[in-house]
Amino acid sequence: MKKNYKILKAFIILYILSTVNCLADYNWKKIGTTTRGDVGYVDLSSIKKVGNEVYYFELLDYVKPTNHGHLSDRAYNQLNCLNLSYRYLKNFFYLEPMANGKVDLINDEVSEWYDTIEGSLGEQIRQFVCNY
Repeated sequence: MKKNYKILKAFIILYILSTVNCLADYNWKKIGTTTRGDVGYVDLSSIKKVGNEVYYFELLDYVKPTNHGHLSDRAYNQLNCLNLSYRYLKNFFYLEPMANGKVDLINDEVSEWYDTIEGSLGEQIRQFVCNY
């Protein structure tokens, strides 16, 4: 009986540790909040600089679901630090907050280049990433 208990205890510990490792893939840093209450994060471990450009993951956690029912959006972006123009390389949409659960929708079409809106959460995120 004691042997079975030790095996069960070891299994539970290993299961908990494997779950924690799955969550450790991202190092989200909160950058700011919109006036609506949406929160923006950057994955510090994903930031890669190549000349004047930076590639990084950003997470938007919505206070209210979008029209499609999404509560969060994780995007891999390309950013030009000379003028803060950016484009989306790949977007992942989730029905749960903080990019939890299964991916509900993936958009892997590279977007056009956009200008950053002055005073926006996007500007805060992009300035942070360029200065990181």
